[in-house]
Order: sequence, then structure tokens, then C-alpha cells
Amino acid sequence: MSGSSNYAGKDKAELANLRANAERILADPKRSKLHAQARAMLENLPPPPAPTRGGSAAAATATTAAVEQLTALATELAGIFNLAPPEGTSQPHKFTGSDGKPKVGGRQRSKAVAVDRYLSHRRGDAIAAIGFLRRLDEEAETGGAWYVDQQNADTLPAKLEDSFEAARDAFVKRLEAIGTPRKG
Repeated sequence: MSGSSNYAGKDKAELANLRANAERILADPKRSKLHAQARAMLENLPPPPAPTRGGSAAAATATTAAVEQLTALATELAGIFNLAPPEGTSQPHKFTGSDGKPKVGGRQRSKAVAVDRYLSHRRGDAIAAIGFLRRLDEEAETGGAWYVDQQNADTLPAKLEDSFEAARDAFVKRLEAIGTPRKG
């Protein structure tokens, strides 16, 4: 292996796969005969490119922090409430996304807002929801606010909370008000 020129025609995904494969080989003691070759490959691979998505590290942190808070809240409330859909529900309303993280709102998918991540639970016709929303015109580092009980996904919430704690308390009260059963 002679330098990174061997990898000149590779795209970002191919380079990431090569790096991951070499790391897997080095982590596997049964592949010790290939360790020297894998080490050489890692040394010759060009460094991974810096992230190209816009925004500063602080901008990513604002949304990341909100997602982490919602993910932790989902875990906490799953231990307190029975968040399974009621029996006989033909189309269950999931509390989180399929990956266990907060759902991505339609307003974010349609690019009406910069960020819309939320948790929601349905009992009958009632829905309890908590989410973090940042409008397109708000600063990435300081913008964004929490909302509770947004029923219409096509409009922006009328009331936003600056504090996660205030939104969390209102959300828990709403879960109780719609009859979400407690565990144990």
C-alpha cells in the first residue's frame, strides 16, 4: 500500500467503509494475520472530511441537546406510565420514532421550520405532546423553544415555553389528564 493515492477515486462512503473494515479487522484477534495490512490501510487512508453541513458546533448542540433531553424524558416516562397503545387500536400512535428517539415533525420535513422534534401519546381522541421547535428566522445558537399539546401539525404552536422543565411538567400533567395509566 503506497500512500493515499490508492484511494483517490473513492467517495466519502467508500472511505468510511474501508476505515470501518480495517478497524473491525484490528479488533478481531482471530484475524491477527491481517492486522499489519489493516494498520497500513488506516495509516494511508486520507483523514475523514470535516462535516460539511452548515452551522457552528454550537448550532448543532442546541438541537442535539433538545433531542437528548427528549430522549431522556421518553426513557423516564416509559418507567412511570404505560405508554403502549390501548388494546384493539388498529393504528397505534407511537410515543417515539422507530429508533427510540424523538419523532421528526412534518413541519421540519417540509422545511417550514428549522427544527421540530417531539414525543406524543394518544389515548382515544386526546393527544399529549411535547416538542422542541426552532423557526427558520431564529438564530441556531439561541433560537428555539418548547411546546406542549400541539394538535395541528400544519400550524406553528401559539404558546412556546422557554424552559424544558416547564414544558415537561405541563406534558406530564397532560398525560395524566388524558388517562394514561401509571405502571405498578
